[in-house]
Amino acid sequence: MSKKNKIYWFEGVTEKGVKSLLTDENSKFAWLRPQRNRRALVALMAVGLIAVAMGSYWPTLKTNMKLSSGAEIVIYSVTAIFVIFAVLVGYLFLRISVRGIGDAPNELLDERQIKVRDTSFRYAYYAMGYLVLGLLLLMLFGPELKMFQPEGNDGSYLVIATLFAFSSMPSMILAWRERDI
Repeated sequence: MSKKNKIYWFEGVTEKGVKSLLTDENSKFAWLRPQRNRRALVALMAVGLIAVAMGSYWPTLKTNMKLSSGAEIVIYSVTAIFVIFAVLVGYLFLRISVRGIGDAPNELLDERQIKVRDTSFRYAYYAMGYLVLGLLLLMLFGPELKMFQPEGNDGSYLVIATLFAFSSMPSMILAWRERDI
């Protein structure tokens, strides 16, 4: 009995999904393939990740912008939902633009794709090291953050942004570096 759609649990992908991204020449997503558009998508993802992280500093920003209590809830809710949704959609477009190479298992890629993916993972590892260093400096010298606090600066958005960054960084590096995908 042969399996028609093997699931790769560790990578979080299916065989059919990866093969469709690797071989798909769908004109609907052709605009994502040029390097210029992929770089613009990476820049938008970076801005989105920063915007998600800034949610942790909402009370400080609210005080500086002098918002009324009614307007602050609406602005905060709409902005948080929109930014998180935009980052999720950006990540999906990013995966499509690099044809899922960053998430694909070795057995579904050829030698060149494996080498490109592994190099992107190495650079993503370096970039995330610098991001963690920046977060540590922010924790030491920035406004105080506490986790899951109803009042004050809540660090949970910073954690969410960091998790988004860790999951999308290999694809971001791959999209930025490669000319033809």
